[in-house]
Amino acid sequence: MTRLRTKMDALTSKAEDITIEVNIAKLQGKIHRKEVSNWLKEIKSIEDQVSSIEKKLEEQNRCWDGRMPNYYMCRKISKMSLKLIIQADELISNGNFEKVAFEQQAVLGCTLPTTSIASKTTADVTLEEILHCILNIEIRIIGVHGMGGVGKTSIMTNINNRLNKTMDFDDIIWITVSKDVDVNKLQRKIAKKLKIDLKEGEDDDDTKIKIFSALERRKKFLLIFDDMWDDFPLDKVGIPHPSEENGCKIVLTTRDLRVCRAMGAHEVKVKVLSDAESWELFKKNVGNVALSTDIEELAKAVTRECCHLPLAIITVGKAMCGVNDVRVWKNALKELQESNLEVKGMDDVFVQLKFSYTRLRNYELKSCFLYCSLYPEDHEIRSKELIEYWICEGARDDNVNKGNAILDELIKVSMLERVGSAGVYKFVRMHDLIRDMAIRITRMESPRSMINAGVQLKESPIEWPTDAERISLMGNNIKVLSGQPNCRSLLTLLLQRNSLEKIIPDSYFNHMCSLRVLDLSSTRIRALPESISNLKNLRALLLWNCGLLKEVPSLSNLDELRLLDLSFTAIRELPSGMEVMVKLQCLKLHWTKALRVFSPGIIPRLSFLEELTMYQSGWKWSSMTTEGARIEEIVNSTQLANLEINFTDLSSFLYYVNSGNWQMMKNFRLCVGSSISPYYRPNFSVEINSCNLIGDDNSLLLPYNTRWFQINSCEFISLWNVTRSLNTSKLCGCVLCSCKKMEFLMVDEEPLLPDLKELIMEDMPELLALCKGIPSLDALKSLESLRVGDCHKLKYLLPARLLQQLRSLKHIHVSFCDGMEEIVAEEEEMGKGINEDKSSVTMTLSQVQTLRIFNLPNLKIISSRVLICNALETIIIDKCRQLKKLPFCMHKYLPSALKQIKVGTDEKEWWDTLEWDHPQTKAHFQSLLKFTNDLR
Repeated sequence: MTRLRTKMDALTSKAEDITIEVNIAKLQGKIHRKEVSNWLKEIKSIEDQVSSIEKKLEEQNRCWDGRMPNYYMCRKISKMSLKLIIQADELISNGNFEKVAFEQQAVLGCTLPTTSIASKTTADVTLEEILHCILNIEIRIIGVHGMGGVGKTSIMTNINNRLNKTMDFDDIIWITVSKDVDVNKLQRKIAKKLKIDLKEGEDDDDTKIKIFSALERRKKFLLIFDDMWDDFPLDKVGIPHPSEENGCKIVLTTRDLRVCRAMGAHEVKVKVLSDAESWELFKKNVGNVALSTDIEELAKAVTRECCHLPLAIITVGKAMCGVNDVRVWKNALKELQESNLEVKGMDDVFVQLKFSYTRLRNYELKSCFLYCSLYPEDHEIRSKELIEYWICEGARDDNVNKGNAILDELIKVSMLERVGSAGVYKFVRMHDLIRDMAIRITRMESPRSMINAGVQLKESPIEWPTDAERISLMGNNIKVLSGQPNCRSLLTLLLQRNSLEKIIPDSYFNHMCSLRVLDLSSTRIRALPESISNLKNLRALLLWNCGLLKEVPSLSNLDELRLLDLSFTAIRELPSGMEVMVKLQCLKLHWTKALRVFSPGIIPRLSFLEELTMYQSGWKWSSMTTEGARIEEIVNSTQLANLEINFTDLSSFLYYVNSGNWQMMKNFRLCVGSSISPYYRPNFSVEINSCNLIGDDNSLLLPYNTRWFQINSCEFISLWNVTRSLNTSKLCGCVLCSCKKMEFLMVDEEPLLPDLKELIMEDMPELLALCKGIPSLDALKSLESLRVGDCHKLKYLLPARLLQQLRSLKHIHVSFCDGMEEIVAEEEEMGKGINEDKSSVTMTLSQVQTLRIFNLPNLKIISSRVLICNALETIIIDKCRQLKKLPFCMHKYLPSALKQIKVGTDEKEWWDTLEWDHPQTKAHFQSLLKFTNDLR
């Protein structure tokens, strides 16, 4: 037994060492080898047998008690001990393992249940884009974002299943993150996928080390985080940063664009379906019943109400599967149109969409979001207007920048969509189902609203909810408002874009004592009820485009008013009592053509006035008037930051410019005389109309930060003399129109506007050339767009020397110039007719993207040289029938970026007579040709 015990001590020590190694391997996410498990089991078996022998021996010793020993039992125990010693020796010998465990691999090829995606659909295009990013070695983290229910998870499960069949990744690990997941919960989700054993209450740092070790040992893995609501630091969780060296990638899906950006992800947006795709998806889920004749149109209408959102389409489709009763279809359509969401399954859609609302971080964001539902379905909401509403209702503090930040946040979490280009969003839009969800919220939660916008109402609802804080009846056909609605909690009342002719009785607004925003814009109202004068809490009164409104009641009690918009009304004078509106910040009076009276002393009393817009008002500002307000009142106003006014004459304009008041402006639009220009006037613009600018007594001084300058019907000789006072680095656009005596844009080497981006010249009957003499090397060198029209004495557009200096020129537009014979003229040809053939000589215009030439009856040639225009995308030609050849030739000189050639529908015969250098040149241009009347 002594020998057995010695062997067992050695074996037990060996087993303890191996057990420690196994436990360490487990902590590292490894799996111990089966032979190790079996070896440890055998040791346990021997230990049990030795323990049994020891018990028997102990019993035997007790039984001796001075008597003779039981030799039979002793011999039996001896044999058993010898046998166990041999087994122990074998186990000690077999316990020299090279490795006790091997690396554990996550299960590759875990196919996930999903719906297939048809090829060449919106979802398929997005899928391919994401897949391209995953396989692109330069992109490490991909952020897939879009509104709830748009199909992000479906696309990613399809990608997971596709990659499962390839050898692009050794491991694909799918983690559903979901809501309110902290670092510890996320670590546990990952550890579970990696089959790492974690103890309850284990420290986050220990878990991080285990996850990091498990992932770092993998050669190449793809981590997919589905449904993320917050960003997290990879190193804090224990995820190695993806790199080209480790070949790892991370894809995340989220509704919040900010999560993508915080994670440093390459962004991919998942868009809603097209009409055709929506219908195909609906048919797939509803079955053949939708194809029957009497139901198909109803089914299509139901599909449209799902607003291109896959989740809603699938939900409604399945709910209507097997339904062949027209009445049920009609009822479903009605329920969807009325935002009741009573269709089976739509509650689940609502819950998913509402979670984005619930996640908004404060009441202010939620209130601003719900405000957007006051607009009609699919309405493009003007951002500036929306922010003005928010400010005036008091949903947020008086900060336009913060308003833009709120819009930006709502867009990033997919609650709103931006319309148009990036940057400051001029317009936003609310997806129809998101709007339905918002309307449903406003019926149940504060701020309570009554929303009947754009639903073709002819009469106002009889009952108005007494606890409503917001009511929208905009965009209907209501002609009369009557009664005295008892809405003492009402803050916002939107009535714009109605056929509204009158509001009766005069006491109509008596029980709206809390009202802050009242919008009656674009109505046919002729007179306002007197009770409007008693809305003491009113902050915004909007009467824009009430063209029949000639008079406004006294506003002397509206001392809380911040915004008053009387633009496009027929008022002859300002409302009485304006001088007491000391909190007024914005006064809009543009296009008040009938306005003739502007009493002195009002502007100085409006000490908080920041915005005064009176462009094209009948009241023009003067420095010499003896009746009414003078320009000095504006000069002395210290808070003004946005100014749009007309001046009576040039001297009054110069008085204002010399005052330096414009230096405080965030924006100005200044006009001398009345404008007749059709062109939009951007910020920091100056327009001069019908002035004599010749001679020192009439010299023009402009604010040096002018960005857009326009001269209409003025007399002057050289543009240089007019613009030399400008800081030309600020000027981006210039328009010259109907200046009858101007013969040349510039003379000799005048350094004309080297930073100008856009130049428009129209109706210049005496214009002979853009440049007389040799142009300065800096002249117009930054010009991007040149537009010339109705300049009938102009024989050529540009000399070749000047054109080659215009290295930034992108757009050329020439029209209605009867005398023009050539677009680009060689110096020796200028004024001498067109003789020399230079078809073997080239000229490179590297930036030109569009060439538009219309109604040039005498144009014979665009350029005698071959033009190399590798950026040219569009050529548009109409009624240039003397033109015999285009300045392009075959092979390397063809415009490589050309996408379309538009020619007027009456020009087919002219096109067929064009000369070409090679049949393949003609064939190439013919393939891009379109005869059309749409020559934009």
